[in-house]
Amino acid sequence: MRKKFLFGKEWFFEETAKLGESQSFAWGVIPEKTVFSGKTPYQRIEIFDTADFGRMLVLDGLIQLCTKYEYVYHEMLVHPALFYHPRPRKVLIIGGGDGGAVREAVKHPLEEIILVDIDKQVIDISKKYLPTVSAGAFRDPRVKVYSEDAVNFIERYPGYFDVIINDSTDEYGPSHPLWSVRFYKRISAALRRRGIAGFQTAYFREGFAQKARKEIKGLFSFFKVHRAYIGCFPFDECTFSFASQAVDLARVSRKTLRERYTKAGIQTRYYSPEVHSASGVIPGKVS
Repeated sequence: MRKKFLFGKEWFFEETAKLGESQSFAWGVIPEKTVFSGKTPYQRIEIFDTADFGRMLVLDGLIQLCTKYEYVYHEMLVHPALFYHPRPRKVLIIGGGDGGAVREAVKHPLEEIILVDIDKQVIDISKKYLPTVSAGAFRDPRVKVYSEDAVNFIERYPGYFDVIINDSTDEYGPSHPLWSVRFYKRISAALRRRGIAGFQTAYFREGFAQKARKEIKGLFSFFKVHRAYIGCFPFDECTFSFASQAVDLARVSRKTLRERYTKAGIQTRYYSPEVHSASGVIPGKVS
């Protein structure tokens, strides 16, 4: 939503009412230049430049990323899941059409990376207007891209993946079915015995995300929430939830994480084994 507001400027405000959030506060930014605006069969896409956050991607009025801080989000979504697993080889990314999660995944010695996003135009538009996000990762020969409904797609892969990363948008529009116990069960069924599932679960106060964390925790044997600080999101906050039926996430030590990180030989800007451990320390009444 855009409105003329402070300083005589046109502001963009996130349309959080559609998520059932309180309307007693607003999250806004001044767009300097609109780079793209259009509609796909699934959602409305906006990309605009800002002074403080770089270029922003907005879907259906909700901020997805900004180029200044997207590396924090994608590193904290992908690397904890991959380093919780002792030897990941096959990875599924659900959503994530901007390519940031794929960019982080290809840093690892994986055999196969599948991305399924219902909206092919998000992928194409992101490649054109947000090229630094995917940084050429879609050209990696290990990456396969499918533009279809993840709810049905995942049923074709029972017990197949070592890691599944759910990088869906918030619970609205085409992603609504991805925020359900039914879908979480399908994710669990598509994992191998020691598989790891990772989910973006918004910030702590969001009602739909609180519900999701509770449901995921109830479905999997082991569950852990991590948090990161991302400047373009409300309260600079985003949570990431990880789950497994066989791997006790709380018992994966910092020493083990450091060994896996060193062996992988990857470069990260925000994530580290130390940040991994520290980001999982959450006050009980908050999580």
